Amino acid sequence: MMVNPDPYLEESDGQDIGIPEVGMVFNNHMEVNRFYRRYARRVGFGVSVRRSSFSQEGTCLYLELMCCKGGRPRYEPKFRKRASSTTNCPARIRVKLWGDKLLHVELANLDHNHPVSPAMARFLNSYKQLSGPAKRRLRMGGPGAMPVEEPSKMPVDKLGALEELLFGESKNHSFVERGRLKLQPGDSEALRLFFTRMQAKNANFFNVIDLDDEGCVRNVFWADAWSRAMYEYYNDAITLDTSYVVSKHDMPLVTFLGVNHHGQSVLLGCGLLSDETAETYTWLFKAWVACMSGNLPKAIITDQCRGIQSAVAEVVPGVRHRICLHQIMKKAAEQLSGLSEYKAISKALQKAAYDSLTVDEFEGEWSTLITYNGLQGHDWLRSLYECRFSWVPIFLKDAFWAGMSATQRSETITPFFEGYVDLKTSLKQFLGKYEMILQSKYEKEAQADFETFHKQRPPVSKFYMEEQLSKVYTHNMFKKLQDEIEAIMYCHVSLMNGDGPISTFNVKECIFLEDGKRTMSKIFAVTYNTEEKDITCICGGFQFSGILCRHSLSVLKFQQVREVPSQYVLDRWKKDFRQLHVMGRLSSDVVPDNRVDRYDYLSMRCLQLVDSAVLSDKYRLALRLVREVEKFLLNSNTHDDTQPRIKSRIPKVKPNTVTGQNLVNVVTDNGNGGPKGPEASASAQASQIQKVDWNKHQDFWCNTTSSVETYSIVGILTA
Repeated sequence: MMVNPDPYLEESDGQDIGIPEVGMVFNNHMEVNRFYRRYARRVGFGVSVRRSSFSQEGTCLYLELMCCKGGRPRYEPKFRKRASSTTNCPARIRVKLWGDKLLHVELANLDHNHPVSPAMARFLNSYKQLSGPAKRRLRMGGPGAMPVEEPSKMPVDKLGALEELLFGESKNHSFVERGRLKLQPGDSEALRLFFTRMQAKNANFFNVIDLDDEGCVRNVFWADAWSRAMYEYYNDAITLDTSYVVSKHDMPLVTFLGVNHHGQSVLLGCGLLSDETAETYTWLFKAWVACMSGNLPKAIITDQCRGIQSAVAEVVPGVRHRICLHQIMKKAAEQLSGLSEYKAISKALQKAAYDSLTVDEFEGEWSTLITYNGLQGHDWLRSLYECRFSWVPIFLKDAFWAGMSATQRSETITPFFEGYVDLKTSLKQFLGKYEMILQSKYEKEAQADFETFHKQRPPVSKFYMEEQLSKVYTHNMFKKLQDEIEAIMYCHVSLMNGDGPISTFNVKECIFLEDGKRTMSKIFAVTYNTEEKDITCICGGFQFSGILCRHSLSVLKFQQVREVPSQYVLDRWKKDFRQLHVMGRLSSDVVPDNRVDRYDYLSMRCLQLVDSAVLSDKYRLALRLVREVEKFLLNSNTHDDTQPRIKSRIPKVKPNTVTGQNLVNVVTDNGNGGPKGPEASASAQASQIQKVDWNKHQDFWCNTTSSVETYSIVGILTA
């Protein structure tokens, strides 16, 4: 039997490959292996040998190749905790040597019980040794091949307000002379070339330069298209990292950061600052807000700096502001290290900040710290206490921080460009490797996506709630949940009050200290409403990170609640968070009254389509649809009131038969009285399916195909 080629499974050298079918014939096992691996690479799964048999002369008698996720998961001892990638997938192909000395396909199962993605193929062991060009071809449509820009939601008529925000007068005025950006030889030209190159690659690259009255550079801000796109998803909590400025690096770099659904840092903008005045930070925040089209974050974390605090109060006054606790503790080491009782003071400060569960508890610990050590006159501690509402966790538990900023002693904050920027790195050196750094970050996110969809962490318990969330959470966030589930064994629940539907519990947790040997006990109050399924812990773990704490999970277990209530399963940490966000996004289209604004707005909406296409891993389908939309728009029989519809149909006949042949042409008049040949056949099919009354309106079809479905763009032209 001849191999039936699938036109949408093309090999990298341009040759078509086939779909495995019973009855195919191969000369030897190498042909079988090469054919199946090419097919698997294009579909997006790996290949393993299930079983084989060879004669003493080396002739293949029997060969069965299967999807790399075939076989049952084999869970290892808990202390090893390696993720399993097998799902007992049934996809496989089996060949056997017949009397004609050829290998015949006797079994071909194409069905998978897991997602497959050509964009993720490069992470499979089967393809890690591919050549550079082959890897680049596999990367088409993958997260590493972007950037794409998520368009602004700012209506056209509000753009003037952004200009006023960016270029209007600031309320922060001082008599301190503002500095100029210190640039090393070659930095200015490198910055100019960098901006030129980035804007040539993507028109949505944003940059703005702050000049003084003499035309000299004071500050610079930029954000690439990918950063602007990601802000659409990850704008609930952001961090302004000024660690390079504070530590006096040669390059005064600041970064705006978010966190994605894997818990990884996402770059949302970069700046170069000449000083740390309130006016400089005000300009920076205005530039960043203008870049993000006026869409403000819900919460922001910054360093302890009066200039930053003034800028936040002016530019984003309604946003919840938090001072990074990790930075506070670093400054405490600098400010208090000269005191004779520094170690005891530092321990008391950490106890007040990290361990306080109530406001009264914090106030008591702070009073003891100041009084016992005679620190009533210490200016830095007094200023720290005055802004306690911005850095002590007990005052910040009512807001969602996406797990950003340390709340435990052992937690640290890592700069986004850690390992790439040191004290002596020049701007020219940094810009030269900027795109390479971002590409490596994109690859890490793509790797996390791959592990999330293709590997499964072994369970640490028999609780159904663990199985429930393993199906929806990303790999990294599910690991955090498992840490909380494991800690249930150290929690003892006691019912304190059970009147009515609301019950109060005390959860006594045995906490291991830093040396890992000594322990201490701490009691956490948990309230549970059996009717509303609402649960609240005094530790505020869920509000801070979006994952239920061990104390709440212990109470659910105590109450024999098998499933985590739906309100505590946040979309924010789900595997398909970005897809859910796109589908839930409401489109409030505007209709500008001039061609220039219409061009700009349509560009934004098309970029939104680009993002959706890349997220859905349907790169080739998107290209075909774009071609057909272009033809549809250029059709002289359509007009502005045409109502488009996209339909998906499952073909009932094989794609290579005449009656089921898929077309990619618009059905239009060929100038000779109507469409001819296959186009006429497609037109006839369309008219039969739609039951169109041509006296009232006309239908125009644009057909695109895959190996499974036919997508049709239909335009209804009302009379």
